[in-house]
Amino acid sequence: MTQPDDKKTAAPLACYVLSRAALPLAMRLSSRIAATPWTCPSGRRVSFARLYVPARFYPRSEGVNARTSKDVEMLPFESLRDVLVQTYRTQTFQNPEHPPYAAHVFASAAGIAVRALAPLLRHKSLDPPVVVLSPDGRFAVSLVSGHWGGGNDLTRHIGRLVGSCPVITTASDACHPAGLPALDMLLRDAGLRILDWETLPKVQAALLEGLDLPVWDPCRALPEVPGTRQLKTDTPHDGDTFPDDLSLDIPLIAAHWRSLPRRADLLRCAVPRLYAGVGCRKDVPREAVFDALEACFATVGLETRALAALATVTEKRRDSAIVYAAWRLGIPLLNFSAGRLAACASPNPSPAAGRRFGQAPFSVCEAAALTAAGQRGMLVLPKRKLATCLTLAVAVKGFL
Repeated sequence: MTQPDDKKTAAPLACYVLSRAALPLAMRLSSRIAATPWTCPSGRRVSFARLYVPARFYPRSEGVNARTSKDVEMLPFESLRDVLVQTYRTQTFQNPEHPPYAAHVFASAAGIAVRALAPLLRHKSLDPPVVVLSPDGRFAVSLVSGHWGGGNDLTRHIGRLVGSCPVITTASDACHPAGLPALDMLLRDAGLRILDWETLPKVQAALLEGLDLPVWDPCRALPEVPGTRQLKTDTPHDGDTFPDDLSLDIPLIAAHWRSLPRRADLLRCAVPRLYAGVGCRKDVPREAVFDALEACFATVGLETRALAALATVTEKRRDSAIVYAAWRLGIPLLNFSAGRLAACASPNPSPAAGRRFGQAPFSVCEAAALTAAGQRGMLVLPKRKLATCLTLAVAVKGFL
């Protein structure tokens, strides 16, 4: 049997066992997912489950509040709604070391899960996936976030682990005879970020109906989607601007790292190829970097959702304002040594930065952005001083 991942880095599974009869099934699931982990769309491995059991039949030992074995951890609860308020959530900045549950399984009737979860649901792009496992183990039903969160895939995985029949009801999986992949899954797996979720059903419906949808993709970032056709573009990046006067009777899919106009017939996708280098003074307000970055991107026409990472010098990697900005944007924070940054040619080197870090003059933000973007990176926003206390530069990766 494989050993569970370290619980500080693994993506855990929460399982709510709502009847005494379902407890052996939940324990079997917990043991088997430890032996055969599931990989969620973010790439994290779900290799251990925590079981939440009503206190009335929790197998309590005297003086023990949690029952733990090699593969099974149980916690008692009094109110399902109260415990879900704590467990069905995303990671918080105040407690970044405590990973949120990657997925949730209810060993219960589906109606109980629906009523308990309804007040907590926010959006399909944010809600963790939910699977309902019938107490007798016959059916595993994908209930929430079947595509984007990987709930359908988890349902099938659970079915293989415990011998349940997976029940998938999403239209692209259940209704299309040719098995057309769901558009949101194709975009997710290509690393793109959907900006117009409200337009997605219209576009997916048009694909299911067999319409020939136009695609504007000068970055060549969109995956091959059956039923689409490329609009002609001249160059992959700067020489191409979105055709604002384009009028179509059917939806249009567009992808870029620049800001695109919001339209009712347009499904915009951010292409995460931007790297923002940041430098700032000590002890700036926590929101300063995030607010300044958003305002600057809006001014210069860059898309914040196209940011792949923030980058800075190693000495600033724990600066609360920079860490907070990366967390708010949901992207990694990269850091590089002053020596490495000083070796990176940048157009606006700073003698003050060189003196501070004992190097030749260099620009923290420009060098950090270019280093993060890699050898084919190119500045699309040279160093800018923002709010008198920080500097920002942006590079794009793979500029042709």
